Amino acid sequence: MEYKRILLPCKTLGLLLACSGLIGTVSFAMAKSDQVSSDLVYSKYVQQLQKSSAHSVIMFAGQGDVQPYSLFVHSPSVIPLLKNQYDEVSLNAIIKMTQETRQIAVTKHPWGTFVQAASFASQDMASETNYDAIWLRDSVWGYLALDSQADTRSEAHQVLLTLWDYMATSHQIDRMKSIILNPALVNDKDGQMNVPHIRFNSASAQFEDVQEKGKPQPWTHKQNDALGLFLDTTLQEVKDHKITADEWNKDKRLDALIYLVGYLDKARFDQMEDSGAWEEDARLNTSSVALVTSALENLQKMIAKPSDVEKPFVESLQDRAKTLKLEHFINSENLLRLVDLGYLRIDKQLAMGGESPDYPKTDPRYRQADAALLNLIYPARLHRLTIKQKEQVLDIVAPLMGDIGIRRYFNDNYQSANFWFHNIKTDTDSASHAERKKQFIPGTEAQWFFDSWYAKAALMVYKENKNPHYKALAFRSMNHALAQITGPNMIGANAKPVAAMALPESYNFIADKGELWEAPSPITPLNWAKASMTLMLEEMKADIHK
Repeated sequence: MEYKRILLPCKTLGLLLACSGLIGTVSFAMAKSDQVSSDLVYSKYVQQLQKSSAHSVIMFAGQGDVQPYSLFVHSPSVIPLLKNQYDEVSLNAIIKMTQETRQIAVTKHPWGTFVQAASFASQDMASETNYDAIWLRDSVWGYLALDSQADTRSEAHQVLLTLWDYMATSHQIDRMKSIILNPALVNDKDGQMNVPHIRFNSASAQFEDVQEKGKPQPWTHKQNDALGLFLDTTLQEVKDHKITADEWNKDKRLDALIYLVGYLDKARFDQMEDSGAWEEDARLNTSSVALVTSALENLQKMIAKPSDVEKPFVESLQDRAKTLKLEHFINSENLLRLVDLGYLRIDKQLAMGGESPDYPKTDPRYRQADAALLNLIYPARLHRLTIKQKEQVLDIVAPLMGDIGIRRYFNDNYQSANFWFHNIKTDTDSASHAERKKQFIPGTEAQWFFDSWYAKAALMVYKENKNPHYKALAFRSMNHALAQITGPNMIGANAKPVAAMALPESYNFIADKGELWEAPSPITPLNWAKASMTLMLEEMKADIHK
């Protein structure tokens, strides 16, 4: 069935939702809407929002058992290209239209090639948020997208080698060595800084931490998901014959991989509480365990039965491990033991319902629905994960879908309504977390760019189970992702302009006197969002060309 398009002249999100029959999703979120009304900038911003031009609301018929749905489209350029389902011609039009939107800026220095978290036109915004830093996770996603395009593949290779050099610095290796010798350091009062770090300053030739008042900024570095993703991706590049012997033997690169496996072993990754993808309070996250398990499974298969391409790398890795007297960490038997432990944790927690469900329901660490679970489908390569478990992941994440994007989890207070008018830092310190919690307006969680991630995951499931329901889900989520592209003259959630035809980190809400408006996060454009859309479109293209 082809879609039915309805353009509704609704100006505020509250009215938009009423027009589309979805007002119930935010009607309870209005109670504290006048809390910043005394702020002059805020007041002028609200007046500007009240006078803003109408948004376009498009209704789609859906397919099969995927019900009709609404899109809140922010860029007029996107509207003519949206379809209920796509063929080669219509998909190519989308790819062409979004080419510049998805272009990932690569920063080059004599000491490396980098993908910053966000690409700001304003240095003030970069300095205020530190989103010009390098996150291990975001950079690997950037690598995956760059590597998927023939014209940026060489840049992708250099990005991954630079990340490998970061992991091979003396500081990183010393952290891993210390945990191997004394695993209790993981749970020490400085545990978040004792573990391998996942964020640094690309302007530093020594890959130093982001500095605050002349010292390394305290950060929630316990992020095993990022470490697992890096390890898995590096091993995959070896398997794909993209890394030469000269490259893997350079400096301490092999040491970094060996020590990383030793760290994950001694830290007991399958039981370790970490801050995960959202860099918040540590909990035992299924997604983090999954990404580590995927990497260890990849390595175990290489060690146990290396292909002709893998054999030289495996021999180099084993020789170096023997020299370091760490060969016991990377032998096939130990790796298989770790992989088994990882799957036991994944299976248990999925059976319990989600991301960190192995706590009492009254415990703040308890969580079922979490967008990070999409990691289990992609980019993880979990050979033992069943199709039923993958379908379950999509079902668990589905309730997080909003009318604009996907929530990270319910009651997420980061970038919730009026966030940018409370002078709350984007940092992970306890004071910032406390202020976020204090100012949170229930029901106004930020809605993130994850529709493109969900679309890719759903299409991967469709390729495995051949159930057209999942292809329809993929088309719906792709449309939501495209609808998030910013339009001309849009004002961000901090009352400052954002670029047109750009992909925000999320859409935030402005709440005032019983009304809500959505606005792009000032973190626009986000390179992870660009990467996710590119990878989604590549998945779509492969399916259509099949």
